[in-house]
Amino acid sequence: MKKLFILMMLAGAVAATQSTSAQVHINVNIGNQPQWGPHGYSYERARYYYLPEINAYYDVRNGTYIYQNRRSWVTTRTLPLQYRNVNLYNTYKVVINDRNPWRYNAMHQNRYNRYRNDHSQVSIRDYAYRNSNNQRDKNGYRDDHRNRDYARDRNDRGRH
Repeated sequence: MKKLFILMMLAGAVAATQSTSAQVHINVNIGNQPQWGPHGYSYERARYYYLPEINAYYDVRNGTYIYQNRRSWVTTRTLPLQYRNVNLYNTYKVVINDRNPWRYNAMHQNRYNRYRNDHSQVSIRDYAYRNSNNQRDKNGYRDDHRNRDYARDRNDRGRH
């Protein structure tokens, strides 16, 4: 009887541990920024992204897109077919932390229209890729120091 009791307690402890770790795993993944999000903003600071190229918003916490369909704003998990060719990794994103930012859409359009065709912003994914494949030292130069500009600058410093 003692063995059965100990076995039941051990099984209960294992089950409790598994359910706890499952809850922690789920909580960690909720509200993460997408890999196409702009590099440099923490989750706490990025509530919405405004996408000037398509005049739409992305809700970071809920993982939904908000765009205008005729005269009303629609919230969906995916973008409509008319935006299927938009590459979110190189589309400019503006971080907006207003509540219900679509209410200020006219202002956002006027203010951020100049970014409609700007593809210079680095995404979270691309920043991680660049850092993993192009290790640089504290001065911004590659570790192997084969950069000609680095060698030239280093030699010129002693001559002045």
